[in-house]
Amino acid sequence: MPEETEKEVLKRIQTVLEDTKGLLLFLNQDKLDEMKKKLLKAGSIESQVYELCDGTNTAQAIATKIQKTPDYAGAVISNLRRKGLVKTVDSAGNKVYEQIF
Repeated sequence: MPEETEKEVLKRIQTVLEDTKGLLLFLNQDKLDEMKKKLLKAGSIESQVYELCDGTNTAQAIATKIQKTPDYAGAVISNLRRKGLVKTVDSAGNKVYEQIF
């Protein structure tokens, strides 16, 4: 049996980490929901932007949907990123935003 390549080892590590993250999210969902409520005021622009960070929307798309400028949407996304709620991911060459939990 051939030795695993570095890429295969990294892929296995990634799978274990993703499984662990999923388990931790499941076990702590109530705490995470409580923390999100503290960080995101219901009905606020920040809350609306957070909901739009679904891994498909760019800053421009989010701006259009909340009827604000791209700069404004970018600032809100930056605040959410600093709070640890969203991250930037690359999707087909576009920067889109995704909720961390």
